[in-house]
Amino acid sequence: LAGESGLTDAAGADWFSGRFDDLKGDGADALYGDICATLFHGPGQLHVVYLTQGEGELHLRTADNQPFGVVNVGASAALYRMLTSGDHPNLVLEREPGFARRLFADVDRADSNVNIVIGARRFIAGWNSWRVSTMGLMHVGVGEGPEIIQMFGRGVRLKGRDMSLKRHRESGAEPPADGHRLAELETLRIFGLRANYMQTFQDLLQSEGISVERETILLPVTWNFARKGLKIFRLKEGLRYDRSEDRPALPVPDPSTCSLVSMDLYARLQAVESGDRKEATGANRAPVKLPGHHVALFDRTRVYDALLTRKQRMDWHNLTICRATVDALLDRNDWYELSLPPDRLATKSYEDLRKLEDIAVDLIAEYAAQFWANRRRRWEHAHIEVTTLDEDDPNNIREYRLSVDAANEQLIDDVRSLASDLREGPVHHLKLGVVMADNHAYKPLLYATGKGEVTVQPVPLDGNERKVVDGLVELAQAANPCLGRRELFLIRNLTRGRGVSFFDDYAYYPDFIVWLKDEVCQHVAFLDPKGLGRYGPAERRKVALHATIKETEARVRETDPEVRLHAYVLSVTPPNSIGDSPRTMDDCENQGVHFLARQDWAQRLIGCMLA
Repeated sequence: LAGESGLTDAAGADWFSGRFDDLKGDGADALYGDICATLFHGPGQLHVVYLTQGEGELHLRTADNQPFGVVNVGASAALYRMLTSGDHPNLVLEREPGFARRLFADVDRADSNVNIVIGARRFIAGWNSWRVSTMGLMHVGVGEGPEIIQMFGRGVRLKGRDMSLKRHRESGAEPPADGHRLAELETLRIFGLRANYMQTFQDLLQSEGISVERETILLPVTWNFARKGLKIFRLKEGLRYDRSEDRPALPVPDPSTCSLVSMDLYARLQAVESGDRKEATGANRAPVKLPGHHVALFDRTRVYDALLTRKQRMDWHNLTICRATVDALLDRNDWYELSLPPDRLATKSYEDLRKLEDIAVDLIAEYAAQFWANRRRRWEHAHIEVTTLDEDDPNNIREYRLSVDAANEQLIDDVRSLASDLREGPVHHLKLGVVMADNHAYKPLLYATGKGEVTVQPVPLDGNERKVVDGLVELAQAANPCLGRRELFLIRNLTRGRGVSFFDDYAYYPDFIVWLKDEVCQHVAFLDPKGLGRYGPAERRKVALHATIKETEARVRETDPEVRLHAYVLSVTPPNSIGDSPRTMDDCENQGVHFLARQDWAQRLIGCMLA
């Protein structure tokens, strides 16, 4: 998971944390499918084709798709022999004894289908390319320093705007209106495995008087909530449903008692088929069924194997999927609703039939996901424990770690001054700000005011998160009438397994937990400020938590009747931009979505909690 890779930077922060926020899609499966289509030209088993003539190349492709990768090494024949002598059940090895077209020479062409190039010393001498965006180095840099200089000089070819050899920002050009992430696309990423090239490169920089070391300054925090008696619930420590004693078997669905699986493939096809084709509207998206005469031709072994692969990828380790159940699902069409352009049901080739098979796999996998999530929810509700929030809670932090360039003495002094003399408000030259609020579990809270030179762990609040804190703190400090005689408390909910997650998705950690407390009961609300411009399944699940959390509340109240649970999404997207159907703010608020653009969003939120 992003943010949980275990690969940390110099400041101790997970290197991948927050780096995939702009990847939009309809969940992990849709993202995986898009990666397969874009990077590998389609899903399927990996084939390695050895071209025996000439210098020798190995081509990489999935199934019968066009090659997506080229391996160009000096000892290509030895590499092929090594592959054939080993046990590689997930790899198909082939030889091409004829004079097939070599691909390496043309990888720099704009119309090249090759997305991955693997080589050895080819990248040190005699090669360059405009197309490189990411370099992965293995066992590189153990030799002389000049080898490293050549490595960084090869493959790093930037055309720039109008062949200026400069990125947009450096060229002085105005970025396009939708180019707020253009810098990401113009950045070369270099990763290393068992490679000490970075250390060698740093040594070379230091020999030129350039510092690459960083200094870390600790900023301690103070716990505010001694003896507040705030209730919190969690799954009992160390328990995971996929490793539990429950071993459900996927059943044949009964449409009269379970909800239909719904899948809309118009958006996916529209994204792939750009051009003049107009997007279908809801009025002409009539549900369709997979034709029985096509289903009869499906390779059911392939379908079943694909489902077992999906099961492994989704960590449904305790779920049993029987071949007979898959056959029964393929033979029936009363358990799903499929939105798909009708012309896509026509098959003119074996490839078209395979695409319909893939849709069937997606439908059955979605049915399995719903079944497994429902079983997990019931199991986890039976293993919830209610505890009292204290200083040892995993959501509490003991300190911030602020990392700066060790050569920047002035910046180090400024950070030390901040740590020794905390004051409410922004610190402009550090691009940071401080919130000192007694009704937050600990203080200070740090927020970012821009992209600065100081790396902070845990990451500071962003603009939307700060707006949530400011709105709630203002209510509490002013004793706003909407609170009645209740006290308001909040805590930032951490990720990476430390905060409170929600049972339908381990990756979902709402950003804040809020308590409204009086002598009778406690209202506990989970708040998640986010954009809803892409209203896919993941966003729908988070919105649906507003209703489904009441199932958790019922379980909690069996042992602690004073607790009330709530969940809300605080949208930064206006209601008319959420999904395909027009919505009003009132409609959205009834579904648990409030809008940070409203001046009185916090009062309205409290009113809904107490209603």
